Amino acid sequence: MSTHDAKKNSETKGSLVKNASVVAFFTLLSRIAGLARDQVTAFYFGAGPVADAFFVAFRIPNFLRRLLAEGALTPAFVPIFTKRLNSEGLSGAAALFRGSWTLLAIFLTCLTAVGVLAAPQIVLALAPGFADNPDQMALTVLLTRILFPYILLMSLTALAVGALNSLGEFTIPSLAPVTLNLAMILGAAAISPRLETPIIGLAIGALLGGTLQLAIQLPGLRKAGPFLRPKFDFRDSDIWKIVKLMGPAALGGAAYQVSVLINTQLVSFLPEGSVSWLYYADRLVQFPVGIYSLALATAVLPALSELAAKKDAEGFKTTLQSTLGLQLFITIPATIGLMVMSHSLVELLFQRGSFEAISSRETAAALWGYLPGLPFMSAVTILARAFYSRSNTKTPALVAAVSLGVGLISGIILMFPLRHVGLALGSSITSLVNFVWLALLLKREGHVKLRPLFLEFGRYLLWSLLMGLAIWPLFLDLEGGFRSQLWRIALGLPLGALLYFALALFFRCPHLSPLGRRFRAIFSRWKNWRLKK
Repeated sequence: MSTHDAKKNSETKGSLVKNASVVAFFTLLSRIAGLARDQVTAFYFGAGPVADAFFVAFRIPNFLRRLLAEGALTPAFVPIFTKRLNSEGLSGAAALFRGSWTLLAIFLTCLTAVGVLAAPQIVLALAPGFADNPDQMALTVLLTRILFPYILLMSLTALAVGALNSLGEFTIPSLAPVTLNLAMILGAAAISPRLETPIIGLAIGALLGGTLQLAIQLPGLRKAGPFLRPKFDFRDSDIWKIVKLMGPAALGGAAYQVSVLINTQLVSFLPEGSVSWLYYADRLVQFPVGIYSLALATAVLPALSELAAKKDAEGFKTTLQSTLGLQLFITIPATIGLMVMSHSLVELLFQRGSFEAISSRETAAALWGYLPGLPFMSAVTILARAFYSRSNTKTPALVAAVSLGVGLISGIILMFPLRHVGLALGSSITSLVNFVWLALLLKREGHVKLRPLFLEFGRYLLWSLLMGLAIWPLFLDLEGGFRSQLWRIALGLPLGALLYFALALFFRCPHLSPLGRRFRAIFSRWKNWRLKK
């Protein structure tokens, strides 16, 4: 590699880390607000039949959001939008956006109307076990009808976020999810007490949050150019190319979410509270995924799309390899740390009000089922985008379908001895199979080298296990209460992080350099701001 190419790849990696850091920071705020939302929900509604009804109802539009908006729309739209931006400039890209936005709004309005009318059938298909409890079934149907417009709001938001990210704007799009969590907290704490059926307040808060997420994207689009005028001329071939790519991308980018949805169907036959236990465990798994894994995936898709459009094969491979390594560097210690702290963390965050000790134990057990798949699920978000950036959505879809089948069969088998924990393990198996297969395919195409990747995996796993063993004695006693669990986590979390990064520094881990430069840049800006004051 020439000096010029090395410098260019270093700049690409630095820009990627910078954009990912912006997304990660605001996603961290969102996840903190999300944990607060879950704490409020657990306090007011616990883990009983009413909470189960809401989580099933919310799962439907939330699943469609991840399947259509994040799983299909963004991966299909961003590479074509980026290519149009490079070839025709802002006006051509804006025309593509306006046509896609208008067509999406029409389609999703019709889909929302169908969803509201067919809510009883949808709930019966998703949670057939609820049929034995007519009151719970009726409440779930009502909540589903209230929540279904959420998919319309969130899909339009996803399209706007994809365009803004491609234009280099990451701050406001990353801030949007915070508004959802704050609105749901408002719904549970302020609206619910005023209603005859309090859980409806939580659903109203979700709709309000979806509206706010969309609204805060509009000023950025207006500032960027002529993006907000509707366009009813759908003859643009790129629009239909996006539509064609969306189908396979829906499954390819959301195998884990499909697995979680199927788990919801199966867990409805298990004892009351099982749906909620899986929900809270999944939320904790999504915390590290959202903070940096999805942040990296969000930042890397426009970068890979641009490199693919310019036919820069070496830059593409270098960017993909370094991003995967950085992903593993972050998610493997997060996995081990969450395993060690699982019970203390669940008890600290949720065990109060209507959320009892048994729910803490069962949620922690479900967390252990989900966690082995965390590094692989996170890596799949990057691997899949390596295909999407080249407008190949069929390959990840095929791999995801087979992986999903393997995980589903495994989950059903494990469900009998392990109940809801077996279903969580099935989701982890789905992520593992998906990761290995996609990695092998990319190796065959020459886009990634597996040997250094697996060496990195082993290295980070060893450091993480040493970290876990060091802090494990703090969490041996499962009893305690709020104060006891708080001091354990307050001591164990920074101690574990310090030990892990010390090992990384001692062994000169290459991923510390871009992270260090990013932190120094942030500190420098803060210092300059202080001097100006």
